[in-house]
Amino acid sequence: MNNLQTLKLELDKLNSTAIVDQPLAKYTTWRIGGPADLFFQANSIDELSIAVRKANELQIPYTILGWGSNVLISDEGIRGLVIKNASREIEIKGKIENIFPSPKEIKARLNSVDKEKFYNFDDLDFDESQYPAIELTVASGVYLPYLINISIDKGITGLQWFAGIPGTVGGAVYNNIHGGTRFFSEVVKSVYVLTEDGEFKTLNKDELNFDYDYSIFHENKDVILSVNLILREGDKERARNTSIAWATRKRLQPANSAGCCFQNIEKSLQENLKLESNSWGYIIDKVLGLKGKQIGKAKISERHAAFIETQPGASSRDVLELFETIYEESEKKLGITPKTEIFFLGFEEFEIKKYTTSSKQRTTP
Repeated sequence: MNNLQTLKLELDKLNSTAIVDQPLAKYTTWRIGGPADLFFQANSIDELSIAVRKANELQIPYTILGWGSNVLISDEGIRGLVIKNASREIEIKGKIENIFPSPKEIKARLNSVDKEKFYNFDDLDFDESQYPAIELTVASGVYLPYLINISIDKGITGLQWFAGIPGTVGGAVYNNIHGGTRFFSEVVKSVYVLTEDGEFKTLNKDELNFDYDYSIFHENKDVILSVNLILREGDKERARNTSIAWATRKRLQPANSAGCCFQNIEKSLQENLKLESNSWGYIIDKVLGLKGKQIGKAKISERHAAFIETQPGASSRDVLELFETIYEESEKKLGITPKTEIFFLGFEEFEIKKYTTSSKQRTTP
């Protein structure tokens, strides 16, 4: 019996979701991905931590999937164990007295030329600091839209600006997601992790190095198990209306995609290049002229050019070839290349290196 078979037997003791050669396409919003050597769905924090520790004991590499909304999985699949994080525990711990400020102010890059259609956030933002603070502990696998809805139902507000984002709480922390000009780090108190050394540890907010689309988890192998959030007992109806309004605007964005593929450029660079917007959607559409470009079963969206849509039968190769087209044209016409917001899983380094390094930018027009 090899180590993978041994691991399957161990995981079968937890629940019956350990599957050999499981196709991964259905676990991503792009509906792309080859098989996992071994797939396991962890339905609780305990199952998640046990699966990781067992894999480490048997020296089997593991990959954790949340909602799969910003990942591209290779057509060849992923070697080792793939854990679908479906942990679902939520605990309302109660009111707290003090809230500490964010250790670092993060600036959102939000400058659209079409605010009527897409990212008009100004009328939805408001201050809630006058309301009592309340602490929640939430498992990393909890689906964020579900958490937003049930928390508002209970009169707990502060997450409404992240409506319409399909992902888990763990993913929200990992990539410090932003809704309009709000960042998820604003509501994080601490994170409970399983370290790469196999220890359980609580990391406070000031240890997480939050930045634009970034956290310390990009650099280490700690597994996020749960998150302590500081929210508000605020205006329930206003929060609900804001959540609905923001999610409705985001529905204008394309389906069958992995979300926006590229980070907006710095506003200083926008000014140097004399661009009307710092959005890659604008650049790909109006400057590069690539909106609607299709390769295979993947297409640069007609609705928002920073999104790539897929049709049944699409492959990761189709998406990578569209990335290559965008990179070549932006290098040629502007002297810059995008920085992706996508995580690439199961690829050889040479296949994706140019898309995972920092964007090339010039400082003069």
